[in-house]
Amino acid sequence: MRRLILILAAILALIGAIPASAVALPAAAPTTAPPPGGPQTVGIRLVDVPVSLKDDPRAYQYIVDHLAPGTTISRHVEITNNTPSPQEVQLYAAAATIAGGSFLFGAGQAANALTGWTTVSPPSVRLAPGTSSTATVTIAVPANADVGEQYAVVWAQLAAAVPSGGGVTSVNRVGVRMYLSVGTGTAPVTQFSITALQARRAADGSSLVVATVNNTGGRAIDVSGSMLMTNGPGGLSAGPFSAQLGTTLGLGQVEPVEVPLSAAIPRGPWNAQMTLTSGATTVTASATITFPEAGATAAAPVKTASASHGSGQMPLIVGAGVLVLLLVLGAFGWARRRGRRRRAAVVESPEVAELVGPSVR
Repeated sequence: MRRLILILAAILALIGAIPASAVALPAAAPTTAPPPGGPQTVGIRLVDVPVSLKDDPRAYQYIVDHLAPGTTISRHVEITNNTPSPQEVQLYAAAATIAGGSFLFGAGQAANALTGWTTVSPPSVRLAPGTSSTATVTIAVPANADVGEQYAVVWAQLAAAVPSGGGVTSVNRVGVRMYLSVGTGTAPVTQFSITALQARRAADGSSLVVATVNNTGGRAIDVSGSMLMTNGPGGLSAGPFSAQLGTTLGLGQVEPVEVPLSAAIPRGPWNAQMTLTSGATTVTASATITFPEAGATAAAPVKTASASHGSGQMPLIVGAGVLVLLLVLGAFGWARRRGRRRRAAVVESPEVAELVGPSVR
């Protein structure tokens, strides 16, 4: 019985090792390209990622989370001075919206509900050339917050000195986007579809393919991906061609995603296969397209479509669960067989019964 208890304890230790919280987080990458003017700028990047979102590439670029009303979290950003002179950097959160396929930044320190819940500490840092500093971004969702998704940006801002004679002051800022979903239970699903592909010819003669993307899930999406063309004239294949970056869709929005091509691409017909990704969700769709001499063809409905939502940790958990079940059953069978042998020994030898009896009861 003692050995059985030890085995069960080991099994429980194994179960306790399964959750994702035991997985170390890799370092985050810079989140925002520097403004025009080369590398002599101020940069900002995330330095921590929630373990629950470790499989979501967007969580390494942006502050992405799903919080229940009344919840408070803290995230951290690193600000770096890449200029040759000391800089005073202001840190604050400002409102953002999603429209027309773009993540739109509010002017100045525009406010919305999310910025009212967000504080950045310290509100400013003074950095010597080539140095960095870390700031804490705290989001405190009030208990009476409305359910839904909110958008904002954590900005690191440099303001040029006002000219002595007055005039226009330039402001440079770089930031980290914030996508916050508010609600109880698990996070809404990230889900979208490619409903059609359209072949077009630009005025300069170049070709492009436009995918119609529909955000059918409960989170905003940032779309990237590529297209491969096969079964073209004479069995030609071409690509993959990268989709234009920067397309963002809010909840329920439908927007085009363009893939620019060379004017040398034959008219077709082609089998175009588009693969687009947002975070851990990937959607693939294909359609037969033919490029027009000019203008655009009718949008071609997709022939096939598939979606995947990342591997996550479910297979690991299921596999570990099966292993635990087998270990439990094996330990139980071993204990029963050992118990039978011990009971037989008790019948044959009263001396053994005195030694074994207390541990068998």
